[in-house]
Amino acid sequence: MIKIILLLICININFSFASIDPWSFIVMSDIHIYPSGKIPEHFKTMVAHVKDKKPDLVFITGDHTNGNRGDSHSPKKVSYWYQQLDKALTPLFEAGIIVIPIVGNHDYYETKHKEAYKVWAQRTLKKSSETLEISLNNPVYFNFKYKKQEFFIFKLWTQVLDSDQKKWFVKASQHLPKNFRFGFGHVPLKSVIGRTSTSFYKTVGELFSKSNIDIYFAGHEHTHWDQLLPFDNLRQITVGTTSGTYNFPLRRQVRDLHCRNNKICTMPNSNNRFLIEQRNDKNGYQVYKQNFVEVIFDSSKNYQIYSYGLGIDSSLVNFYLD
Repeated sequence: MIKIILLLICININFSFASIDPWSFIVMSDIHIYPSGKIPEHFKTMVAHVKDKKPDLVFITGDHTNGNRGDSHSPKKVSYWYQQLDKALTPLFEAGIIVIPIVGNHDYYETKHKEAYKVWAQRTLKKSSETLEISLNNPVYFNFKYKKQEFFIFKLWTQVLDSDQKKWFVKASQHLPKNFRFGFGHVPLKSVIGRTSTSFYKTVGELFSKSNIDIYFAGHEHTHWDQLLPFDNLRQITVGTTSGTYNFPLRRQVRDLHCRNNKICTMPNSNNRFLIEQRNDKNGYQVYKQNFVEVIFDSSKNYQIYSYGLGIDSSLVNFYLD
């Protein structure tokens, strides 16, 4: 009898350990493929680092390309950008890593940009159709579940949440989440480099809070930032550009509040310290220009967030000093 009891205890312990299935997702942003179709070299390096991390999912929060209003690039050329992007992301695809695209403003200005993006996004999402339940009919905003967590992809390439998208989100999020709920868009609700639309910030912030979004991930700013917004502790993480083709400085008021001696700043949410440098324009730029964020779950109920940058020797380094 004692042996049977011990055996059952061992089985329960093994089952308990087996139920802990660590997994992760990574958020990249703002690749900005050159108009020639050339992929920024630093992005290729970062893709290799991301692959080595072996995440389950990779989210790209917009501006995969470099389209602009009224540009002269042909639809064929725009499609070529995405062919080149596929080549750059091939290491992730071959490793079985799911890539989730989010539309950015440079991906969506003109009709030719919109059409090429939708074709590419549908093609990319189709690669994960056997793993995720995602409707391919609308690749610009949708939601899905993975490992009991909920993910909402928004078409926020500008500071506007259109009525159709709002109706979809309210309906899709009306149930109470059992675990965590993450949102992904291109533009942040609150900017640290430029102007914030008060109406957009308040309306969408309140909606996200009411709908139990735990973290909203964004890009666009080419600066990494992590803060709590005053909407029932809604967390916003802005991911810096993963390619680092160009970077923006922190807004002067933000730098004065969170930085000292134009060298060391403190992230408002975590209080972790990071480096900035003052350039000829007297503005403060983050030292680690290339960036991505990793979210690691040690179980279905707990996660840790890490930020990384690219060192001068192309090695992956902690974005923070702490």
